[in-house]
Amino acid sequence: MNKLQPFSRKIAKIFVTIAACVLAFYSLVVELTVHHAENLNSQTRLSVIAPYHLSLFTESTSEQQIQISPINSIYSHYHLLPKHVKVLIEPTWTGMTHHTVDDSELEFSIYATTNSQGRIVYAIEETTNIEWDDYDFLIVEIMLLFFGIILFIISAGFIINMAKRIAAPFSDLANQLHNEQDESLSPIKVDGELSLELNKTLQGVNHFRASIKQALEREQSFTRYVSHELRTPMTVIKGSLSLLRRHDDSDVSKQVARIEHAIDDMEQLTQTFLLLARDKDNAQAQCEVSESFIDNIHQNLSKRITSNNVDYQMQLQQPVRLDAEPVLVCSLISNLLLNAINCSINGNVTLMVSQRNISVIDNGVGLNKKSRGYEGFGIGLNVVQDICKKYQWQFSLVNNETQGCTATVTFEPTTEEY
Repeated sequence: MNKLQPFSRKIAKIFVTIAACVLAFYSLVVELTVHHAENLNSQTRLSVIAPYHLSLFTESTSEQQIQISPINSIYSHYHLLPKHVKVLIEPTWTGMTHHTVDDSELEFSIYATTNSQGRIVYAIEETTNIEWDDYDFLIVEIMLLFFGIILFIISAGFIINMAKRIAAPFSDLANQLHNEQDESLSPIKVDGELSLELNKTLQGVNHFRASIKQALEREQSFTRYVSHELRTPMTVIKGSLSLLRRHDDSDVSKQVARIEHAIDDMEQLTQTFLLLARDKDNAQAQCEVSESFIDNIHQNLSKRITSNNVDYQMQLQQPVRLDAEPVLVCSLISNLLLNAINCSINGNVTLMVSQRNISVIDNGVGLNKKSRGYEGFGIGLNVVQDICKKYQWQFSLVNNETQGCTATVTFEPTTEEY
């Protein structure tokens, strides 16, 4: 995985790399320009002085070679030209050109024109000894490199400083979001000059923070209402049931038992929702999944097991201790079993508990069909998923190869053995 870098460093890297490439390109351009300027200067000088000296051959008919200066010579005929010149031009060629002979390091300009007698005459300027040698070019290149490095350092410093200045508001926003401890979700403000993109980003972040704040306030209000307003009527109902128990009527006793069971389920579900709604769990909370713990769950589901004619089995390798609220663990196992029982009328349901996971296996209708009298899989499995998310457990529900399905909750590696 690539290591993440600050926004300012990425900007600086891009522009410093571009600056280095531009510097190298212009260094090459300067060197080529110097060579071209030398050649162009030689040709221009020869084109000025050659016509004057070549006029010496206007009236003369003899073949001559005249040394005008240490670097300039004129020739009245093609065959008088040096060999290294004749191999480069044709006898009928006229014009101006510059050549370099690599193997002998000779460099010269050639000027050829037709005189008044119709003969082609030539002027040659040897520029080997008057142009810069390798040492001169080395000195120029070193100076160019030296001043280029200074310019590069100044440019790089300016680019880095500007990159930090441009990225400062983004860094400020990122640091505030990363280090934020303000649970009020108040609007974020950043220092520095804001760009159009950053301003839109900041507005979007603050908009979502306001939406999250409203959602949390609604959730807190709901939790408060459930905690106070829902428990009160349940307490009243329980008090009324205690009076109804005094009647000896069997029908009344049966209805009282049903209401009591419904109230117990409602209280457990309410407690489960309240615990799931908490931001922070009780750090000291622990739950021991033992045989007695599972038996209590089995007793609460015994009537449903009997009515659905389900063959229930439990396999507990050894008690498991979990760092979790007992109410939530009880709700998790109860909902897994209840879902399997509802989907396995006249079938088999097996609860398996190990140090690594809890599995509920049934041979019911599976995931692709609806159980008789039940729509889908109900809210129970949603509660199971929420509990697993709270404790970072893994939940899976898959079809068996033959019939039914298997629900599995895998614990974190920090699960302790009892």
